[in-house]
Amino acid sequence: MTRWLPALTVAAAVTALLLLLKTDISDMVAYGAYAGLAVVGPGVLIYRALRRSPHSLVEDLAFGTAVGLVVETAARPVFWAWPILTVILLRRHLRTPDYPQRPTIGWSWAVAGVALGFVGYLGWAFMRLNPPVPERGPVDYMIDQLNLLAVAGDLEHHATLAVPELGDEALPYHWFAYAHLAAAGRLTGIDLPVLWFRLDLPALAVLAVVLLAVAAWRVTGRAWAGPVAAALMYTVGETVLPGRAPAFFGSITVYYSWSSRSVLYASALSMPLIAVLAQILRQRSTARTWLLLALLAAGVAGAKSTVLPVALAGLVCAGPRRAWRPIAVLAGVMGLALVFLYGGEGGGLTWKPFGIMADFARGRPLVIAAGLGAYAIAMGFRLAGALFVREWGPVERFLAGAALAGFAATVLIWHNSWGQHFFAIAGFPFGAILSAAGLRRVPPAGVAAAVGLAVVAWNFTIPPPRLAIYGVYGFAALVLVVALATRRAPAALVVVLFAGGAGLPYDAVHHANLGTAYHVRVTPDQAAGARWLRAHSTPDEYVATNVHRVGSGRQADQSLAYWISAYSERRVLLGSWGYSPESNAIQAAGGGVGPARQYWDPARLQANDLALYEPTPARLRWLWDRRVRWILVDRAQGRESPRLADQTALVWSAGDIVLYRLTGPCR
Repeated sequence: MTRWLPALTVAAAVTALLLLLKTDISDMVAYGAYAGLAVVGPGVLIYRALRRSPHSLVEDLAFGTAVGLVVETAARPVFWAWPILTVILLRRHLRTPDYPQRPTIGWSWAVAGVALGFVGYLGWAFMRLNPPVPERGPVDYMIDQLNLLAVAGDLEHHATLAVPELGDEALPYHWFAYAHLAAAGRLTGIDLPVLWFRLDLPALAVLAVVLLAVAAWRVTGRAWAGPVAAALMYTVGETVLPGRAPAFFGSITVYYSWSSRSVLYASALSMPLIAVLAQILRQRSTARTWLLLALLAAGVAGAKSTVLPVALAGLVCAGPRRAWRPIAVLAGVMGLALVFLYGGEGGGLTWKPFGIMADFARGRPLVIAAGLGAYAIAMGFRLAGALFVREWGPVERFLAGAALAGFAATVLIWHNSWGQHFFAIAGFPFGAILSAAGLRRVPPAGVAAAVGLAVVAWNFTIPPPRLAIYGVYGFAALVLVVALATRRAPAALVVVLFAGGAGLPYDAVHHANLGTAYHVRVTPDQAAGARWLRAHSTPDEYVATNVHRVGSGRQADQSLAYWISAYSERRVLLGSWGYSPESNAIQAAGGGVGPARQYWDPARLQANDLALYEPTPARLRWLWDRRVRWILVDRAQGRESPRLADQTALVWSAGDIVLYRLTGPCR
């Protein structure tokens, strides 16, 4: 029982957090049953059938869960039956094998501590401020959250993904994380916003921590590299004084761990992929290992488009003569994903060296050089353990190459919504494992100095953006002074690596939920109207609306209002267009930042709006012919014509929100 205590403690803490956030117990039980029976159980059986040999129970459970997430997406057409079929076909793997390895109680508690810290950050920085549905008053949701919730809702009801606010327009996207949520919603009946804002995030967070710990153990052959690698990614923040740094600094865990569910989902799937590739580079593979590699590569390709490119770069660095076969597998999978998932689109990525520093560098070479130095200090100090790796073989070169490729791509590639940061995030687990391999012990002097620096970091903030570089250098100098005072390299590394320990708690307290700068305010009336629509319509019925922009705040001129499709789980004929392939293409071509302000088909937009503001039988018939059966008007965006009620049926209203139903084609 003692060896299960760390896992039980984490489970109890997550349960307590969910109860404090007033999550329904029946939803928690249903989600737990779904995860165990439809993901973990069948995934473990498939992993046991494909792995080369047993290692430890924690590996089977962790890697098996990752496999279960991949197969869950592949089995969407038969998602009711695939767990049962898996048990029938692989029943001989139900018997628990004799494991040669067992984690120590100290290892388990260390990993549990990292997981608890990470979940605590997510709970305070994000979950407590985002109720699943606004009921007691308006709530400011980050725009991306509602857009991605709408994507999950679309996948819950349709076989192929479309831009939720643009009717049938196909959306080439890494959608596997959202298909996972959609499958969970359909199998359990749990409300999708509850899955999104409550149940799924802490579960994925704990899984990602355990997966990285197990992957580092397997890759390095040293058990304690596991919790160290997990801490470097999910506990230690950037080595920079907390505060608003220029956009180019980015982050690894702060903000990105909750702002886009695909980041956390993809990082989880990356860990077993790294372990399998390391096994292949050490020439310890069987035919089943290659099948497992292809399965994990396919899952990663659909989870986040940035992972396979950095993994391929790492394999090239490992040495093409040894790595040509895994290179071929990953390149083949990436090619298929480019065709079938991404439709050959680049998603708005363009080649623009140092474009990420454009907000302050302005092409000046000395400033760019200083910025690169500051970036290396802020983002790379946690990977300094790589300097103490004793032997550099193909695996070590693979890990280093992937990490460096991630940072290089972030600096050299441009995206209108700062999506280039995802390359650095994709490469970081590779570097964290390598850094953990070089940290063979953690001396008390280093820990004490690191705690002291974390306190210093907590009490200072970065100066204005143009002076931020000097703040970083000053902080780095302080780190090095303390490191030299220890007179021991391992202690110095501990100081450097853990000096960012204040980053996550500082962000949770001072910048929780990213404030309100990039948010849309959703009222209880708006959410109630959208949810009434969900309850009284079918997924094949489209919605017409006058809501195209967020309506308030600094983003009032941007087309980023996704609350209708997020809460109704219905496709809107023409709502917001900011997150669409055309918008990305327009901004990439023009070098703009953010989404396209104007819609590229003004005649279509005018036809949509005139049907609400100046309705005629012909204009309403235009909507009907495009599968529109409902009209949602937000009078805060513009009041509809009184004639609309004469030609349709008014079915629901509250505050500024009015719903009409088209009863048939107008003639």
